Amino acid sequence: MKDFKGKVVVITGAGSGIGRELAWQLAARGAVLAINDLKGEALAETWAELPERTRGLQRAFDVGDRDAMQRFANDVKDGLGRVDVVINNAGFSVRQQPVAYSRVEDYERTLRVNLWGVIYGSLVFLPYLREQPRASLVNISSVFGLFAFPGSGPYNVSKFGVRGFTETLRVEMGKLMHICCVHPGGIATNIHRNVDIEDPRERDQFIRNFEKQAKTTAWEAARQIIRGIERENPRVLIGRDAYWIDKITRLMPARYERVLARWFNPEQFLARRRN
Repeated sequence: MKDFKGKVVVITGAGSGIGRELAWQLAARGAVLAINDLKGEALAETWAELPERTRGLQRAFDVGDRDAMQRFANDVKDGLGRVDVVINNAGFSVRQQPVAYSRVEDYERTLRVNLWGVIYGSLVFLPYLREQPRASLVNISSVFGLFAFPGSGPYNVSKFGVRGFTETLRVEMGKLMHICCVHPGGIATNIHRNVDIEDPRERDQFIRNFEKQAKTTAWEAARQIIRGIERENPRVLIGRDAYWIDKITRLMPARYERVLARWFNPEQFLARRRN
């Protein structure tokens, strides 16, 4: 897809970060946008900054709500007449915790947004995407969908799930439309500030560590995703860290786990939290 002018593009999680940058950059290319975010105020800010001609519709709702996602899809089709591109971008992070000490609630909340939000967003829009001679479905995974990072069980599960779902869909329907899975590395967005960590000291440390590692801007991430749509790439890696992680996990699929296991000690992790 070389020309976005007049094309209807759906973006979830457009209230901040990569989603907002995607909205701005696609608006500059003439796309008509249907945007979503859980936070209505943040979504309204994105909406207000878009050129009027690119404002299709906006809806504030939880992407993990199946009925709300179906209504969104229907509203887009009824209101804008077509759907050309869907980017399932909405997601959030959770507190770091070894799997053995994690809570079921952490998995339920994370999978509701990061995985079910992508599944719902894909399935409800697929019939409308298939009406176009060439359409794009883009699902945002993570480098955490490429390797098992210790202390991030719920997030890993959700992002591996997005990868598995998207790759399966691409095998089945890749001849009918462009289907892409995106794996960003450390991106300088606000996702880390929305993390659910009860201890203020632990939360501050998590934020500091993330910001040290997040080298790629949201603007650059959005630019690469759009380029991936233009080139119909099946897979987009964003950031030097993503390329290295992808290479290491493919060349040393078992060895990388042993290296991480030596580095990570769950008892020491919990001791640090207690102190």
